[in-house]
Amino acid sequence: MTRFALITGTLLLALSGADAAAAPAANAPFNTQLFNLLENKKNIVDGKHYYRKDFAQAFDALLASSKLSRVDENKVSLKKRLLSGPAGEPDAVTEAGKQYLYYRACQAHMCDETNLGLVYEPASGKMAASLRLNGQQEYLGTPTPAERALLERMQAQR
Repeated sequence: MTRFALITGTLLLALSGADAAAAPAANAPFNTQLFNLLENKKNIVDGKHYYRKDFAQAFDALLASSKLSRVDENKVSLKKRLLSGPAGEPDAVTEAGKQYLYYRACQAHMCDETNLGLVYEPASGKMAASLRLNGQQEYLGTPTPAERALLERMQAQR
């Protein structure tokens, strides 16, 4: 995690009244690029193994619930396309008193048309997402009103 992200996350937690030390520690295993959590192999840069089976299974189930991907005629899987684009580390954010990590994913050379904003709550393991595919948007994982607001706010910042 970058120093800026750690400081920002700690400040957000302090402002929300949450325990500033507990949340970053709980988030630590998830503070890496999305593809690292989903691919069961070592990272080519640092040689570490970040794969989280529970996270990967929840992510796959989330994508499988997409109605848009079922009618998509592209033969390459949605997951593979979303992981083909640039991806940074997640943003630590607080919404409605809960600590989330926000991940961005998009298809290489088509980020405006195929992208995903994902909120993940490490404390509960809950995921929700906003998928944009072929110009249409869909929410995945039954986001609460607060999670929808967070997804919309974070996607507006991309």
